[in-house]
Amino acid sequence: MSMNRITAKRVFSVFLSDIECISDQEKILSSYSLYLIDESKMEGGKTDLLFFPKSEDEVASIISDLYEKRIPFTIQGGRTGIVGGAIPLTGALITFDLMNNILDLGFDEQRKKWFVKLQPGVTLDELNSFLKYKEVNKLMNYNENSNLLKSFLNLQNRIYYPVDPTESSAMIGGTVAANASGARSFKYGATRNWVKRLHVVLPNGYLLDIPRGKYFEENNEFIIICDDEKIHIPLPTYEMPKCKNAAGYYYKKGMDLIDLFIGSEGTLGVITEVELWLEEMPSILENILFFDTEENAIDFVIKLRKDKRIHPEYIEFMDRNCINLLRLNEKKYPELNIKSIRDSAQAAISFGIQFQEDTLEQLFDALDELTLSCNSSLDDGWCAETENEQIMFHKLRHAVPEIVNSIIAKRKSEYPQLHKLGTDMAVSDQYIKEIMNYYHSLLNEKDLEYAIWGHIGDNHVHVNILPRNMEELKIGKELYLQFAKRVIDLGGTVSAEHGIGKIKKSYLKLMFGDEGIKDMIRVKEAIDNHWLLNRGNMFDK
Repeated sequence: MSMNRITAKRVFSVFLSDIECISDQEKILSSYSLYLIDESKMEGGKTDLLFFPKSEDEVASIISDLYEKRIPFTIQGGRTGIVGGAIPLTGALITFDLMNNILDLGFDEQRKKWFVKLQPGVTLDELNSFLKYKEVNKLMNYNENSNLLKSFLNLQNRIYYPVDPTESSAMIGGTVAANASGARSFKYGATRNWVKRLHVVLPNGYLLDIPRGKYFEENNEFIIICDDEKIHIPLPTYEMPKCKNAAGYYYKKGMDLIDLFIGSEGTLGVITEVELWLEEMPSILENILFFDTEENAIDFVIKLRKDKRIHPEYIEFMDRNCINLLRLNEKKYPELNIKSIRDSAQAAISFGIQFQEDTLEQLFDALDELTLSCNSSLDDGWCAETENEQIMFHKLRHAVPEIVNSIIAKRKSEYPQLHKLGTDMAVSDQYIKEIMNYYHSLLNEKDLEYAIWGHIGDNHVHVNILPRNMEELKIGKELYLQFAKRVIDLGGTVSAEHGIGKIKKSYLKLMFGDEGIKDMIRVKEAIDNHWLLNRGNMFDK
């Protein structure tokens, strides 16, 4: 049998009357209004039916019924996204609040790796806590006599899930649907790299069980068999950007079927079960270095990425405006020791590097050499040697977005429609200096207030524009479009981690063009020919 064919199966049917559902509009608006928004704060959310399934069978039963009645439906995770993907615009809403069980742990003898099986509503916080504190009694399939669990409990080295999106309250299903990533994506990549297996309910209610490594593209298509029906899925032919990317359907010659659903933003199927690979947690030395020019800071990043003696887990950036915001707000964060940042600092690079005790001295020698070559010094940098100090480093990085949000909140009292503008763009390694210079040049030319921070290891920084009035908001939007066009010209992406959702559809079209969007729509219509699933996300009919 061809490797591009997969058979979907019918799932045990559950009576809809046994599934929790809210249909009273007044009740939805008064008691469940939080389900009509997400972190994007996009307005206009509405739903006629709000479902709270507890199992895969319940999800499939709901979707089968909605399919028969041609009722559109939206899938919702933790509502932590900032592009409006979780906001329902019509029809039904299925939320995974009650599908939050960690099902099982496993160990792959061939790869010598642990993995975990979860329902999609488990949050990153819950998964991390389970692994850190070995909370095996929380397993749905808990068996105190299991030899595997005894092995897990006796592990000397901690295992963890290395993908680290900023919002730890994000649900696992949502992170898979968005191919989420975070600071550690520099070393470990995005969610895609860690997905071992998925269960996906199709818009017609059939279930796919997709293990990685079994189903591959042939003749530029996949074929899904649902009883007597064959669904031919024509794949896109566009070229993906050669950088970190979370925009559009994934495509690569010979691709794995599982990768079509990862990052598809819930527009092709509903993820009902996830298996994720886990990793042994290394010892990490965390540092923050300060530089007198941004050029020196970026030179340091370029050299750090190339140096074979040093193995960074993440590399993060803050520009001079971020540092100035910290200085202006040092009384709000007394524990962060902001006063000790030297006056001449114009940029900061924070990074974590893996180490072993017996090679620590050589590691510091290599770092010292690298730092001095970029006109900085380890002596006035910061090094986190304890877990508490590492927590302080993370707080420092997160303090800047908090300050920016508080500034915008104050300005909204005078201009209620005002909001910040934050980019999510990335380029490949050779263009990092060019794009940074481009950002600064246009922003300074227009005299806009801004701050730039983010995952510079992946050439993925967030340019945050802080408009002071509605005219500056208009100018900022014009610059955002110019930034996007320039990034696309350089072969980059308009979204490296947040996705497209309902808010950035015009940028997806800018990036892939009319033909690219048509390619995606052909994929969508093959699987969801009635356009029932997650309407309004990524593109319109």
